[in-house]
Amino acid sequence: MKKGTRGALIVVGTVLAALVGAEIWLRAFRPVQHREPLERSTPPGVTFHQVSAVAGLPFELVPGAHGQYAGVEVKINALGQRGPAVERAKPPGTFRVVAIGDSLTFGYGAPQEDLWPAALERILQQDPALVGARSVQVLNLGVSAYNSANEARVLEAKALDLDPDVIVVGYFLNDPQVAPLQALQRWFREPELWEHSHLLRLVDAWRFARAKDRHGNDGYRYLHDPDGGGWAMVLDAFGSMHRAASARRIPVVVATLPAFAPRADWKTYPWSDLHEQVIAGARASGLVAFDTVPEFVADGRRPQDLCVDYEHPNGAGAEVIASAVAKALHELLLRPADGGPR
Repeated sequence: MKKGTRGALIVVGTVLAALVGAEIWLRAFRPVQHREPLERSTPPGVTFHQVSAVAGLPFELVPGAHGQYAGVEVKINALGQRGPAVERAKPPGTFRVVAIGDSLTFGYGAPQEDLWPAALERILQQDPALVGARSVQVLNLGVSAYNSANEARVLEAKALDLDPDVIVVGYFLNDPQVAPLQALQRWFREPELWEHSHLLRLVDAWRFARAKDRHGNDGYRYLHDPDGGGWAMVLDAFGSMHRAASARRIPVVVATLPAFAPRADWKTYPWSDLHEQVIAGARASGLVAFDTVPEFVADGRRPQDLCVDYEHPNGAGAEVIASAVAKALHELLLRPADGGPR
């Protein structure tokens, strides 16, 4: 064997030994949780979710599931929606709203009566100017850990078949997330080969941290980078929503929902520019869009008084969201020309 070849083999062997040693050390002493494949035990929430038969949806709620989830009682109706039993066919004389979204719409950590779709139904039931003499149904198709692409598929494959008068999409600031970082997202997918390596997951975690650092270590800003794949996915999803709903002449309203990080008041809310970016993107795609934060500013209570954690509203926060949505529906559906419901 030539001297140069022998030296190259020694270098390669040394590098491989170092990599294997690093992998073994990480597994033994510093396991990497970033994008870690989940063991096939039952993590929280899986008993309420199943593999979806809808292409483009990794999972969905289990029809008829009932039990404790995130510390509260959760009931899933026969149509696979959180909420009371309803018929798929819209009853005559009914004004039906379909709400789509992620865990903020599903109501993570909140009882049924404290969800913003439930609060919206109560508000609209007392609103004859909008609904006339019709009864009101607000159906909740929210599912934890969905992103905008998932929500577009829900609209196309589920919401339209429910014959809604209007669809409301609750948009949260992690909706551009493409990488499977949440437990439910990792559970309902086969891990990529590289994800079995602690060392490669560490490298990916480092890459992810560096990307966030370029956006002030702010994950929400990283996700909304105009040149990023997550934001491109959101715009594609908005376009899909518009094409599907406009074919049925059903209006779609995108409501940007806030994060409840601890602050003295809502006037210092740091992500209003991201809300404006989402609203502009939704409107450019032909959707109606508005921000719920002004309603929180007008309400006057502190962010931490309106949430169960820094991302999910409690009953009081849900009422504020529902009030903002009701006002947006007034502007969309009431026409000055006739002063009556659409």
